[in-house]
Amino acid sequence: MSTARERAPKENVAPVMSLTSKGSDIGSNTLVLEDSKKLNESIKDANATKDPKKDEIVADGAVKEDTTVADESLNNITLLDASLPENLQSDPKVGMYFHSEEQAYNFYNSYAKRRGFSVRKGHLSRRKDNSIRDRHYVCSNEGSRQEHRTHVTKKPRPLERTNCLARIEFKVNRDNLWVINKFFDEHNHPLASPNKIHMLRSHKRKLPVQRAIFTESDYYYGVKPTAVQESNLEESRGIVDVGVVFKNQSHCLSSKRLRDLEKGDAQFLLDFLKAKQCEDPSFFYAVQLDETERLTNCFWADARSIIDYSYFGDVVLFETTYRSSSFDLPFAPFIGINHHKQIVIFGAALLLDETVESFVWLFKTFLAAMSGKQPKTILTDQSAAITKASTMTFSSSDHQFCLWHILYNASKRVHSLFMREPTFQKEFENCIFGGCSEDGFRKEWDSLVNKHGLSTSSWLNDLYAARDKWALHYRQNSFCGTMTTKKWTEYMDNLFKIHFYRKLPLTKFMVQYFKSLAQLREKELHEDYESRQSKPVLLVEIPMLSEAAESYTRAIYSDFEFEYKSQLACLCEPVAVDGSVYTFRVSVPQKQINGIVDFNPSESTVTCSCKKFESFGILCMHALKVLNNNNILYLPPRYILKRWTKYAKEGIAYPEHHSAINSNAQESLLLRYRRVCHKAVNVAVKSALSKDALVFLEHGLDRFFEEMESLLHNIPFKQADDANVLDNMGQNSLGTSNICFEGFEFSAR
Repeated sequence: MSTARERAPKENVAPVMSLTSKGSDIGSNTLVLEDSKKLNESIKDANATKDPKKDEIVADGAVKEDTTVADESLNNITLLDASLPENLQSDPKVGMYFHSEEQAYNFYNSYAKRRGFSVRKGHLSRRKDNSIRDRHYVCSNEGSRQEHRTHVTKKPRPLERTNCLARIEFKVNRDNLWVINKFFDEHNHPLASPNKIHMLRSHKRKLPVQRAIFTESDYYYGVKPTAVQESNLEESRGIVDVGVVFKNQSHCLSSKRLRDLEKGDAQFLLDFLKAKQCEDPSFFYAVQLDETERLTNCFWADARSIIDYSYFGDVVLFETTYRSSSFDLPFAPFIGINHHKQIVIFGAALLLDETVESFVWLFKTFLAAMSGKQPKTILTDQSAAITKASTMTFSSSDHQFCLWHILYNASKRVHSLFMREPTFQKEFENCIFGGCSEDGFRKEWDSLVNKHGLSTSSWLNDLYAARDKWALHYRQNSFCGTMTTKKWTEYMDNLFKIHFYRKLPLTKFMVQYFKSLAQLREKELHEDYESRQSKPVLLVEIPMLSEAAESYTRAIYSDFEFEYKSQLACLCEPVAVDGSVYTFRVSVPQKQINGIVDFNPSESTVTCSCKKFESFGILCMHALKVLNNNNILYLPPRYILKRWTKYAKEGIAYPEHHSAINSNAQESLLLRYRRVCHKAVNVAVKSALSKDALVFLEHGLDRFFEEMESLLHNIPFKQADDANVLDNMGQNSLGTSNICFEGFEFSAR
């Protein structure tokens, strides 16, 4: 049986013109035929004088191979000049030749880019005169990582090599003609989708180095001095702000406005948003007018933000502390957390008025843009107006105070104490982020207040009175992701420090907002690529960790592995039995960290008193300890939330009410129309970063349009037209199947 390396080369879709076929232009191919003849003669001469024991010098640590048979096989090959214009975009084919090493490498690397993999240099052998005889280029996933004999890495890098056998082998004659001798095109790993190809090592683009000097033009375009992203990121990546149906809602505000815009800013804002809507009909914005018909509040969101909300809208932070320009104009984004624990923006508003009426209008407009889907949890500042408006609008959501807002406000309300007592901030953070019991929280709070003499602080007293809105012990059943952690406060600080400059006037701020939005999405794209193209080094080879590494993103797997390592140091003891439910106490020696876990073996369900799964979305060390002690080797599927997996954004996410609509036989045309529009926009947005995907989508829409016209007019559809469309799809350089499942990311896990 032949091995994978000995199989015949795979023939691919793009045909290569034979230079000896009938009908060829003799004049144009004379030089090529002479080169072919010359190459064959050189190979014959080399084979006639070859001494297999002395002729070959092997470099790059490659294994020495006997290539006599391969050399002789070239005598009967019709050579194809790959440098001809008609062959530049062809797939590699045995017999193609090139006039230099650079040509050979660039040709294969260009093919790898179209397919979605990276190339690196492999085997190299030289003659006695140091000229190259053989060169192999391999897939970057070729081989496997070798264990170091003495060095133990604390935090090993993710595994990227998968022993992939895909490669191309060149034979080089004395005249430096590089001939493809063998070509293997079978990969054993996922290929990169079109919008992630630029991240592959051999296809990375070199972007301009960030300037250290902050110029006047930077200020005009809204680039702050500490920005770490390139100002021309969108142009270099081809990012397009895409986004749902334009909606201009006007609702007069009868209350007195609290602030005003600079002359001309209102017109600029409307013109700017209209221009965005002209660029993309899916862009959504709405404005609110006061009783004198002046612009008061404004909200906008593009389709990407709305689709992100359909995937990650279970928890939303409404931020109002950031003030833009000298006019103290509140910039109020709706912020979420994606499957990489990164910040994602669902939409934003500019507020000239911060009354209950304004917030009610804004929240209702936000829900209208998001198809009426309410978040499970809404986090806000301690504003009475916001609290009342959220209660009126988000009726099915759990309203909480954001811990980041509390820290931000504390630095202002007790500023003198922050400056006078360096340890106070850390003590305050430990108090509000501590996940202890109710009694433990009360003792820590009283100790902090008494130590620093804060019993007369009205702000702290009001904060403690509303502790059921923010203290973690009271919020354990509310899903917040990582928005209640210290790390999240750092993310929020960096969001405004890195991406926004507080002194920007409105005209420059709007430009900077959309640039920052593109940069945040580029970071998500990078993490998508890293999570799919590499695998973490497992703590130990067990099914539960393997399954978690395969499912979770890199960031979430790291959290899960921490919980798994922590359970190794836990003690587990049974405390009660109630029918089929067994109760265990899980504790950590020398630490007051206990968890009471209920386990039902018949249903493989586990519930812990610490409520980590309910609030964060992954199992805690207490639950994992009980599972391991009861020989549950695999992670029950119900405890792998899709929103934390690599596949979180695959498929089309629907608002919650769609499930009820789909089961209703009397569904109206309007509701069905809205659902179809949601699907169409979802597909268009997912394909927006790939030219090949857009071409494929456009051809498909043309075909669907013809079928629809036939259906509406009761005319039989011509199947021949359908076949022509499919034939055209076959010419796509990326491959139809690759676009369907990688570009759109619709493939099932």
